[in-house]
Amino acid sequence: MRIAEAVKEICKNQTEAGYPADFLTGRVVGVEPYEIRINEKLTLTEKFLIFTETAFGNGYGLDIDDEVALISSNGGQRYLVIDKIAEVE
Repeated sequence: MRIAEAVKEICKNQTEAGYPADFLTGRVVGVEPYEIRINEKLTLTEKFLIFTETAFGNGYGLDIDDEVALISSNGGQRYLVIDKIAEVE
């Protein structure tokens, strides 16, 4: 399944279940295990995260201070890490 199709399926399922999916950004604050800070009050641990192949492009993984794009599902119980956000100069 392609990433776009997977995202559409997640959004569709969440809307049908009464839990619309939300798009978020976060910052990697820990690796091994991964932790992603969404805001001052919310840091997600690896047990709440699902990673796409794209998020780990070429096997390099994510580094501390990388900004990432996420989609929340299941009413905020699981978060799909889509990819690292590129810096535009």
